[in-house]
Amino acid sequence: MLSAELEKLEKIQALDLEIFQLKERLEKLPRELEAFKKNEDVHRKALEELKQTNIHLKVERRQKETDLKAIEEQIKNLQSKLNDVKTNKEYLALKDEIEILKKKSSAIEDEILVHMENDEIMKEREKTLAAQVEEEKVKIAEKEVELEKLTAQLKEQIAEKEKIRTELAGGIKSEILALYEKVVARQSDGVGLAKLQTDGGTNICTGCYVRTPGYIAEKVRKKKDIIQCENCGRILY
Repeated sequence: MLSAELEKLEKIQALDLEIFQLKERLEKLPRELEAFKKNEDVHRKALEELKQTNIHLKVERRQKETDLKAIEEQIKNLQSKLNDVKTNKEYLALKDEIEILKKKSSAIEDEILVHMENDEIMKEREKTLAAQVEEEKVKIAEKEVELEKLTAQLKEQIAEKEKIRTELAGGIKSEILALYEKVVARQSDGVGLAKLQTDGGTNICTGCYVRTPGYIAEKVRKKKDIIQCENCGRILY
């Protein structure tokens, strides 16, 4: 009887929807891992950039220390000449030059101190970022194990439901099953069957929620033929 065939189709549809949802969940699993990897990648890149900045600042600081030594050597040489000058004008000129160099030296010393302070700050930032990267790596490893287990579970559930579906499908007429599967393939939600709902004398297909003509509704109720919704094509029951 057709009613028995439709009951089997209902069971198959319930299984198909469960399988559809399980496969959808399975498909989304890699994205969950990608979110963790993306987070780790952001921290790792930030750490690499910080390391490069740190190297650049260290080179800059060494250059300033070299410049400072050169200026100090210049000051020392000029100071040694003070006792050898013959005129007051030469003496004052040397003193002025020494003063200029001392100001330069003082400014460089200040810059070196700032570099030293920044170096400590950078070390702490680097330490924090390195810890974050390691933490993310641990999370990724844990997530990989978790997703591996979940993937296996989902695949097992899908296989079990597909086995039951195959057994049920074997008891349905091939032409009816083929029609159902053709209808399902056209639907974005994977639903091939739709209940005919009557509300205040109006017949509605619950698949597309469009009004169903009275003569179509009558055919559905008689259960003699497979009847499809004129709007969405779903099999009505």
